[in-house]
Amino acid sequence: MSLRSLLEKELHWSSRNALILVFLLLLLPAFFAGTSALFQDAVPRSVPVAVVAEDDAVTESDIEIIEGGLASFTDPERVDSRAEADRMLERESVYAIVGVPDDITTAGESAEFTLVVDGSVVPFLSSSRVIASLTETELDQLLAADITVEREIVGEEKQLPEYLYPSFLMVLVIFFAFTYVPYNIKNESVVLDRLRVETSLESVVLAKLVFFTILLLFPIVVFHAGSLYYGYEVASLAPGAVLALLLTFLLLATVSTTIMILSRFSGVGLFVNVTLMLGIVALSALAFPIGFFSALRTTVAQALPTYYTMVITRSIMLKGSEIAMFTEWYAATVGLIVLAGLALEGSIVYYRRRS
Repeated sequence: MSLRSLLEKELHWSSRNALILVFLLLLLPAFFAGTSALFQDAVPRSVPVAVVAEDDAVTESDIEIIEGGLASFTDPERVDSRAEADRMLERESVYAIVGVPDDITTAGESAEFTLVVDGSVVPFLSSSRVIASLTETELDQLLAADITVEREIVGEEKQLPEYLYPSFLMVLVIFFAFTYVPYNIKNESVVLDRLRVETSLESVVLAKLVFFTILLLFPIVVFHAGSLYYGYEVASLAPGAVLALLLTFLLLATVSTTIMILSRFSGVGLFVNVTLMLGIVALSALAFPIGFFSALRTTVAQALPTYYTMVITRSIMLKGSEIAMFTEWYAATVGLIVLAGLALEGSIVYYRRRS
């Protein structure tokens, strides 16, 4: 065949697969070009911190002054009690607690502040030194006093590999949900049509999701064996963490299955799932705490369920947090699974009527 004939053949193939090419060549680049706007600043300038009075003598005006001083390099939030601040620190709602002493408005006097950070949040430990130094400098000028900031580390300090271990496990869960599950469904699409004669498509899909969710226990066990081999102090098999991982997988696998059915098991569905996977991995703050990048990316991360299940998994594996600490987050994830299940049922009904 001549070069012209070969080129015509490729053109003919492209015209028959126009949707896939439009997705790959136009929509996908546009998505990533737009996503780049979310990564505006790699310096942690908007890390959430709790501001709490160290005793009852601290006034409201004192707290307001400290909040104003911290606002240029953190995202301060006033908290009523140290117990509430500790709870927020454990749930990663904040990454530091600033304890405010009394009599800070007396010019020329000395005052000692406390900056409390969690030892398990490794990426923030080095940054907390910078924040402590900035706090001293800012409050020195603001209060015209001799200010010192003592950094207090609560909990056991972890190494970076230990900190990243739960993150890698969550990435694996997301990868499995958006790659293997859609691939398996696409490969068995013909079989699924034949099985509809003997059973419902709902039963077939439900069996797949349940089976794959159980199958996910194997890589979790492998990760646990790895943590034992390397001597990491990571509770990889903690029931609460395993539950969070399995719920995350079930939610994402339900979404990916819905996409495949709506796309009628086509290649477009595979590409959509891969794109969704990349977006979730990039934007869920799986490794770095929120506030390390732009405020916009923080907002996006907090809108994704994977951010919350990641915090649950990391907190239970690294800090030994109790399941009760995250009851409403578990409940919200289950609620999303129910909604995703309803969407999946709707896609099956649509597919059945169009077939």
